[in-house]
Amino acid sequence: MNDSLLKVLNLSGEAALCTGGAVIRYANAAACALLGRSLTGMNAAELFGKELTGSQSANFIADFTVDARRFTGRFSRQEQGWLVFLNERQGGPEILNDPLLFSLRSSLMNMGIAADSLRSLSEKQGGEALRRNMASLTNSYYRILRQVENAGFVLSFFRGEPLLNAVPCDLESLCRGAAEAIQPFFPDVTLEYAGEGGRGIVADPALFKLLLNNLLANCLIHADCSLVRIRLSETPQSTLLSVTDDGCGIPPERLHQTFERYRYPFDAMQMGMGPGLGMSVARGIAELHGGTLLLESRVERGTAVRVSISRALSCGSLRADESRLQYTTRDLLTGMADRLPEAAFVEKYLD
Repeated sequence: MNDSLLKVLNLSGEAALCTGGAVIRYANAAACALLGRSLTGMNAAELFGKELTGSQSANFIADFTVDARRFTGRFSRQEQGWLVFLNERQGGPEILNDPLLFSLRSSLMNMGIAADSLRSLSEKQGGEALRRNMASLTNSYYRILRQVENAGFVLSFFRGEPLLNAVPCDLESLCRGAAEAIQPFFPDVTLEYAGEGGRGIVADPALFKLLLNNLLANCLIHADCSLVRIRLSETPQSTLLSVTDDGCGIPPERLHQTFERYRYPFDAMQMGMGPGLGMSVARGIAELHGGTLLLESRVERGTAVRVSISRALSCGSLRADESRLQYTTRDLLTGMADRLPEAAFVEKYLD
């Protein structure tokens, strides 16, 4: 282990540790204080989990839980082990609260009624201007709906409220359905589904679609990519979902912000990019399913997100209706509203 590196880490105020082989070889004072224990000599897999310590990636960011406390780790491969920087995850943003979400949902209801009225008028009277106004209003409805769904999930998750209604579902069918529904609207991007797995697994289909939409939206809206791959695979313990793109990637200095982007100020050039809740939502959904989320990105090479879903989940008490088990038009319009063309919002979908 590099002596110069250890001296730097020992002086650093950021929690950091180094592993070698299967154990933690060094942990600075900040790491021991953060976790409230001596870490040197501890089995690394007991702290981070086998999925993270067994990763073949060179650099990535991922989450893990210790004694019911949530942490984010930045992992960099060093010789025969890992260099890991640790941060404890804080609660949700204070601006999110029930009155805010109630107000937004009430406004959405009114927007839906107004869009339906405009649609009826355009069908009776015709007119390009009326049709375009109706499509624009419907587009705004779905764009706000996407943010409200994400914000509602974040608020409930950080409160510890029950969110999971796990039922037997076919995740492969959901992934294929998403790729087939989205592809026609993005002719310049190739969406590929590959792999096998996810059939008959117990999961929450509504949350899985929310997870999938957020990961795909990041690729199609932010990554400037030409290829997106969706893959499902199986291990004895988990079903693994991987979403990768060949886009612009995330600069290393911004990688640690991706899960908490709503905490950082935006400049004028970023205002059209959304509030940045998507990755926080995806990570929370993975955690509710007994799994983890791993994020790896290289500038000009692309980004890969890998989510594990435990195969040990039990069924919830509520049955899912058939629409929750399929990728529907509503899922498409909500998830991709920021990039879909105006023509996608001409038909009546608000039901």
